[in-house]
Amino acid sequence: AALVRTTVAPTMQSGGTAANVLPSQATATVNLRIALGETVQSAAARVRRRIADPRVSVEVLEGSDPSPESPTDNAPFALLADALAVSHPGVPAVPYVMMAATDSRHFHRFAPAVYRFAPLEMSNAQRAAIHGVDESVEIAALERGERFHRALIERLQ
Repeated sequence: AALVRTTVAPTMQSGGTAANVLPSQATATVNLRIALGETVQSAAARVRRRIADPRVSVEVLEGSDPSPESPTDNAPFALLADALAVSHPGVPAVPYVMMAATDSRHFHRFAPAVYRFAPLEMSNAQRAAIHGVDESVEIAALERGERFHRALIERLQ
């Protein structure tokens, strides 16, 4: 699924000290995946507006604005498409919004186009297991990935 709006997922909550005692305070950690066109500041402001309770404070623990879009009408993207044609014949190279925060977000200050791409075919179950204890890909997918990277490196020379 493409990221078409900022997503909000409560990931940690804590509060009371016993099952039969109302807590005097509570905390929640909420993870936001910020959509293109929004910033950490605007997303935090929206959360504050939605909560609309002066007793609740919202603090940004860490965050980074979405990376800028990278063009697809240039030579670097054409190199990716050519390498993909070698490893995955008939599969078109199409852009999409990456929902994860990768280290590539730091590269935009050095390069106008940064592409996050892993040439690995994965089932829905494999995608759901990313970062889990059963994370895996098929051997055949790794072999196709190797063909992609070899073709890409050869075309860079």
